Amino acid sequence: MKIKILFFLISFVFTVNSYSQPTFQKNIGVTNNHYHDINLEPINDGSGDYIVASNLFDALMQNEELSLKRVDQNGNIVWIKKYTHNTFQHARIFDVENYQDFLIITGSIDVNGTKRVFIAKLEATTGTLLQANYYDILSPNLNSRGLHISYTESDANGDGQLDPGFIVGGFFSDCYNLDTNCINNNFGFVMRTDFNLNLIWTIELDVLNNIDNQDYDFVNNVIETSNGYFIAGSATGITNNNIVLQAVLAHKVDFMGNFVWDQSYILGNSRDVSVDAYFDSATSEIYMLCNYSVSHYFGVTVLNNTSGVIDFTRSWYSSANDLNRYGFTIMESANSIDNLIITGYDRDENWVDINNNSFYGESNLFVHEFDKATGNQVGQSYQYLVPHIEPAGDEFNFWFWQMPLIYYPDISIQYGIPGMTPDYFHVGYRTDPPGSFTETELFRTTSNKRNDCENLDLILTPNPITIQFSPVTSASIPNTETVLVLNDIVLNYTEEFCDPTLSVGDIKLNNTFIYPNPVSDILYFSTDNLSTYTILDFLGRTIMEGTLTTNKSIELSTLQNGIYFIKIIDENSISQIVKFIKK
Repeated sequence: MKIKILFFLISFVFTVNSYSQPTFQKNIGVTNNHYHDINLEPINDGSGDYIVASNLFDALMQNEELSLKRVDQNGNIVWIKKYTHNTFQHARIFDVENYQDFLIITGSIDVNGTKRVFIAKLEATTGTLLQANYYDILSPNLNSRGLHISYTESDANGDGQLDPGFIVGGFFSDCYNLDTNCINNNFGFVMRTDFNLNLIWTIELDVLNNIDNQDYDFVNNVIETSNGYFIAGSATGITNNNIVLQAVLAHKVDFMGNFVWDQSYILGNSRDVSVDAYFDSATSEIYMLCNYSVSHYFGVTVLNNTSGVIDFTRSWYSSANDLNRYGFTIMESANSIDNLIITGYDRDENWVDINNNSFYGESNLFVHEFDKATGNQVGQSYQYLVPHIEPAGDEFNFWFWQMPLIYYPDISIQYGIPGMTPDYFHVGYRTDPPGSFTETELFRTTSNKRNDCENLDLILTPNPITIQFSPVTSASIPNTETVLVLNDIVLNYTEEFCDPTLSVGDIKLNNTFIYPNPVSDILYFSTDNLSTYTILDFLGRTIMEGTLTTNKSIELSTLQNGIYFIKIIDENSISQIVKFIKK
């Protein structure tokens, strides 16, 4: 159940203090607009607030405007704005960074028919624009987009002095829209600026492909280490049999953009991509988060920061019977420095609530904790169940392909008061029927990782990786900057809070609970003390029900092939719901 409130903002700063609790789950909507490309950034001023960066699309997903909102630690909106230009079109944000009292964003904007990467600096207190530039990478005829930005103080020119500024990663291309078959190539880039957004250096990353037109060279993330920048993203991989595939980008440059090492590789049979990384300063190791089409799941590769050598004994990819979960963010666990947290989205999920209502959700957020030393799951992992359908029509649609080919926004942060165990903040998507517009779903949980409303329990298994290296080169390229002016507009919005007292709680997803799955004739149960069962179809209609026999099995040979849900009640009147396939 949700409680809906409509807010009209009449000033630049407006705070609602009427709702406060340790955890929350809520969604925020703007009438007749789709939210997309949502990511999070904490504001490190002691307030406990954070920034939600996103884009607002029209009903047909044809026109977009960049949007920011500042949210306090209890989920209250401090301010919410969108940003436009008087002449240029398609302003779009892909990432946000906080430094002191400033917000720094990057993305792209259409300048006279060509997309240009931009950087803008704003006041964190009000969201007011302070400064902005757009950039022509290599040529004003090429389209470019910034996908990641972070603050850095490294020596960028070798003079021995610190150079406060920003590092941006993205791609540039002949093609106006994202196209992995672009005729004249895609190139990844990394761009270094000073604090006033002036250029210091720019490099490109590329793989020469003379076999076909496929080109997967993109930079999605840049992570600062003790002696340089680790670059994650996508590369054009070429196998020993001259087959072109999407490969994991694992590339290292120093603080001046010079090549250090490259360990880019192919694992699967179609598409691989690295999306984020965690640098462990204590061990000087990089934990690279990747997604693999061969497993329909995420994995972690451990690299030595100095040499790039991969530790195969601690590198793995995950698997489970229920496919299509892809990692977006990796960070340190709030529970232990020995563990890491991975959050991401499930491509699609079906479930039935306690009242036999059927739901379907795309981009359902999950939270997985693992041991850095072994890759083994630590504690319970969860997937948060929220109804949503990804709107079609956008070039960065998450699920147009099997998984996102390049863009993976930062969807989770760890945040808390010094000396206290931090909480987790996450962002997802909601499309509440009968409505058809996408809203922002915000979560705050304690370190136990559970959300306030419906969720699945996840059990994931790590597997060793076997790879084929596929090298990527990098080199300096020219770049120019031009001043950009953006206008800010205060938005009206709606918000709804999840009422945890009316949620269905956990839905168990335990692959050993029922077997075999898929099932042909007889479905068995491995859990004791079961009492009754109910089988539901995709629409939540009861198909079969009865009392379980002593051998804990059900005859299903007469059941038509398809996807079903079985609700089991044990002798303590505790219910569990599991999805299975009849074949």
